Amino acid sequence: MVAEVKNTDAYPWLCGTLNGLTKPISDGNNIVCTNETDTADSIVTDAYDTFGLKCVYYRVTEDLLRDKLYGEDQLRMILRSWYFNGYVEQLPPNVRSYQLQGIWGEDTVTMFASIDAFNYYSTYGGVDKNTPEVYEEQPPSIGDIIYIPANDYFYRIVDVKYYEQAFGLKPHTYTFTLKVYKDNKYTISADSPTLSDPNDPIYKVAPDLLPSQYQIKDILATNDMVNNSAKENPDPYNNINVMYDPSKETGVYIDEF
Repeated sequence: MVAEVKNTDAYPWLCGTLNGLTKPISDGNNIVCTNETDTADSIVTDAYDTFGLKCVYYRVTEDLLRDKLYGEDQLRMILRSWYFNGYVEQLPPNVRSYQLQGIWGEDTVTMFASIDAFNYYSTYGGVDKNTPEVYEEQPPSIGDIIYIPANDYFYRIVDVKYYEQAFGLKPHTYTFTLKVYKDNKYTISADSPTLSDPNDPIYKVAPDLLPSQYQIKDILATNDMVNNSAKENPDPYNNINVMYDPSKETGVYIDEF
């Protein structure tokens, strides 16, 4: 399994506004009781499950400690995937439109997902991605990939809102801002069972790790055909035998230095 590292503590200035996002929310001065917030969670989940689209979420690793200077990771990997239900008001045309103000991009889309449902779906694993509680809960993150089978497009998350449309001092919905995915040279992890199916759509846009049992053939290596041809048909002008023969070594080697 590829280790995932997102150590923002090493860069306290990088995400200062995100500190404390995972801390429990205080119930002080909250006039809404717990069962009402639970009811709101159920309503949101049922609504997105009924009217949402079945999407695929791909978790992408990011090691902020790899590059000490810029805090970037150029060797990111697609770690695993799971299904979830996402709601969009309208699928984008994914084209450029020309208006009076210039060229407008219509390749972005806003998606909503239930927090409780998404977090639970993120625990699913197995080859069929249908075995619950295999992994720890994984909240969404900027840079991850979402696939929408309805229009057969991949999108990259450029923004995540965790606390939008809160009720009773508790958020119920993740809000994603998605942009059409462009090849960022991410590599598919060969260790995850959720990515073991070669028919997974992610293989269309990202390369996978080459298993060690598959030997790579060096097209520049000499072979028996070349060697035998050179021995049977020696050419005094163009010696094509590239193999070194120490018995034919003549002269004295002089080191100029």
